[in-house]
Amino acid sequence: MEQEINEDPKANLERTNMNLDRLLDKADKNHGLLRQMAFHHWARNMSAKARIKNLKAKLRKATRTAKEANEQDRLRILADASLAQHGTP
Repeated sequence: MEQEINEDPKANLERTNMNLDRLLDKADKNHGLLRQMAFHHWARNMSAKARIKNLKAKLRKATRTAKEANEQDRLRILADASLAQHGTP
């Protein structure tokens, strides 16, 4: 290897330069891919957060509606019991 370098240093520099260019291109490509992956995961995360927020709102509404229905049923039962106790049909 040292003989090749000593015999033709210019060719060795060109070969080394081409190798470094190839490695730099590969690093740039990997960097771009990593940026795309990061954006993809960020977008999926935001989408999941929005979906969770929407489902929580639906759950709150369903729970509130169920509580109101239970309260209405309880009041109706109390009213019927009160009417029955007083002898009113």
